[in-house]
Amino acid sequence: METFPNSRLRELARATGLIQREGGKLKADALFWSLAIGFLSGNYRTLEEFRQEYIETFGGSLEYSSFHEWFMPALCDFLRAVLKHALEDLEHDNDRLQGRFEQFREVFIADATVITLYQSLFDTFPGYGDDHAGAKLHVVEAVSSGLPAEFGITDARTHEFTQLSTGPWVENALLLFDQAYFDYRTM
Repeated sequence: METFPNSRLRELARATGLIQREGGKLKADALFWSLAIGFLSGNYRTLEEFRQEYIETFGGSLEYSSFHEWFMPALCDFLRAVLKHALEDLEHDNDRLQGRFEQFREVFIADATVITLYQSLFDTFPGYGDDHAGAKLHVVEAVSSGLPAEFGITDARTHEFTQLSTGPWVENALLLFDQAYFDYRTM
């Protein structure tokens, strides 16, 4: 929360053009926290399911069209600005970390993304539901080099945690991943 204070999030939303005026039904700080934490922990497949969860969490009423309008280039600009400020804070506030990362020989980040494919590939790469084909790219990136340490491609239905295999390469390293990879056996 120190790195992402709500006042800074609202300020960045105004600076990037995400918010044109104060007092709207959708709050930039609430949207950020929903995207950063809530959306990943939920099992949402559509923006409508995400909108419903947003309303349940933050209250009020919000039409789909109003909510959908937030998913535009200004949102990307806002998220980039938030990340830039967070990285600058870490760079200028290294005393706060007090060498905590020095014990690791490497920091790895694991994540996956779905790529929608032509419907004719559905037999090889089934997607979510029966309406499209999809491939899922699984990557473990080494932060120091920005290069993949491991990667794989599966159909879109394959769950992330089945593709993360730990081994000697994790020794003395910090492995960061989101809740999709959480599995007690991995720990």
